[in-house]
Amino acid sequence: MSRIPLSYVVFAVFVAATVVTSNLDYFLSSQFKATDVEATNSTNVVANDDSDGAADGIDGVAQSESTKNKTLSEERWNLLKQMSCPKQVPNQSIWPTLFTQARIELGFDMDSIPNTPKDIDFVNDFFTFCKGGVGYTSLDGEHHLVYLKIWKSANDQIRKNINLVARKKDNLWDFDMGMNLINSQRNRDYSELWSPIPLSKRNQTCVVTAVRDPVEHFLSAYNEIEFRSTDSWLRTHGVNTHNKPQRYYERYENGTDARFERYVSEFIFGASSTEPHESIYHAFSQTGVLWLLEQQKALMGVNAPQLVAYLPSISNISATLPNLVTTNCPGFEEEFGRRFNKQFDHPSQKDEQGFYAAAKRVWSKQDATSRALCALHLLDYACFDLIPVPNLCQDVFADESFNDRLRSATATTPLKDVANPCKFCEGGIAVLSKLVPRSGGLTCELVRVAAIREVNGSESCVIVQKEEEVCCPTEQVGDSN
Repeated sequence: MSRIPLSYVVFAVFVAATVVTSNLDYFLSSQFKATDVEATNSTNVVANDDSDGAADGIDGVAQSESTKNKTLSEERWNLLKQMSCPKQVPNQSIWPTLFTQARIELGFDMDSIPNTPKDIDFVNDFFTFCKGGVGYTSLDGEHHLVYLKIWKSANDQIRKNINLVARKKDNLWDFDMGMNLINSQRNRDYSELWSPIPLSKRNQTCVVTAVRDPVEHFLSAYNEIEFRSTDSWLRTHGVNTHNKPQRYYERYENGTDARFERYVSEFIFGASSTEPHESIYHAFSQTGVLWLLEQQKALMGVNAPQLVAYLPSISNISATLPNLVTTNCPGFEEEFGRRFNKQFDHPSQKDEQGFYAAAKRVWSKQDATSRALCALHLLDYACFDLIPVPNLCQDVFADESFNDRLRSATATTPLKDVANPCKFCEGGIAVLSKLVPRSGGLTCELVRVAAIREVNGSESCVIVQKEEEVCCPTEQVGDSN
């Protein structure tokens, strides 16, 4: 039997992966919906956002002013969830399709969507963004808790209160992925988030997070983005406001419906019109934390951590988060056995210029902008299915043409999970970036990703497993078969 080069085995897998990310639906072109009439400002809504008492603000509107006759059956919704987020793993192949559907809902003429690498990265970043997490080891040293951060989902309130209730500060760590790394690296390294936890105990880590209604999350993020773009905020933070580039939506009056509608159009159009900046990440999908966890499976094998529990709302977070921990995480009852007693508020919550109020008014219209936001956030609703789906979004999700696009995107995915995947460094990889000799520059991380797409015992699997001597901790070698 002739020996197949390791580089050929891995190359074949990654050629297939390239096909996945080139879904033709993404290349449907479009143009902006015309939004020429500026709305007048109206009464500001003071939203107690990201803190206690902050019930998701769209709930009442979504249920009372949207489509009355629900067209999304439970059976169809279950099929959509299985297609979009099986076992709480986001389906990467549908990401471009969600942007395509949002553009269709906005009435774009389908002729002018750019397809630059920057635009493709923008779509990928929307679904993969995760800033990091906070970890804590129990007082007895036997248990580990990790909270995964989600901007605009009570992140400040949770993170700062964990720091307050933790009695042993030496047992506490806060890993924050720098924005410079997020903007410059396609493969982001979150190993520091897990490094304080022994490899053999990482799959026992109690991983938790908090999410909120996805549309409300976007509206809240828009308010934060606008607030951080005001001259007063920029001057306070030492940013020179002279010659500040003006985005098109900023030509509209602050706090108007037209300004938010134009912002949504530009956001969905892509990177070329939005010109991504740090604040825009507040509006990215909450499913990024799930994508992070999925990537850990390829790096840590059977020792990879998994999401144990999540909150589907940030209402009354000072009571619900401690209860989530004590209910699901053994070893933390003593410190989390009572509600958080410290309130942390964002300056943007005052909504002094009416940005948040305008966003909520636009959502209440239940028109094309609202439908586009539903389409964009199908994955969030599917992955975090404890969140009720607003009636309007149910109507969007039930659309046959939308379902056809989703099925088409999924059907063209060539990478299928195998029933008996090739075993490779099941206890984790010692050094992810270590180069494998005579492999053409492949790292241990890439070799493992290739391995799990091969059948255990196959010729290709045997070839890949020979590199366990290079990549696995010494005690693992010889255990794969």
